[in-house]
Amino acid sequence: MISKVRISLFTFIFISGCDQFSRFNYENFECGYNSTGIKEILLEKVKKGSNLKLLTNQSSEKLKIEQVISDVVYFNFQNKQFKIDRKNGNLIENDQSKVTLIKCEVSKFKM
Repeated sequence: MISKVRISLFTFIFISGCDQFSRFNYENFECGYNSTGIKEILLEKVKKGSNLKLLTNQSSEKLKIEQVISDVVYFNFQNKQFKIDRKNGNLIENDQSKVTLIKCEVSKFKM
């Protein structure tokens, strides 16, 4: 009887601690008003080829994730390359010879 309780308890703790079993996983980056025009970035699935939602001062766009390296997500917008660090919220714009760094506020939601 005690071993069944231990196994059940262990299984419950193991499953509740796994990210694979979450139904929803959103990462939101609020960047405010800045020179890029990007106000907010919403990530659902963080893998190459998945879509991200980008809100600008004037529109809402769906863009493809070009690459994911560790906690950094790369995407293109208006012929410029962007990368966002999922840990610290730094959004970096590479526009040929100019680099712009924007600090975004990170919020994550899992269910």
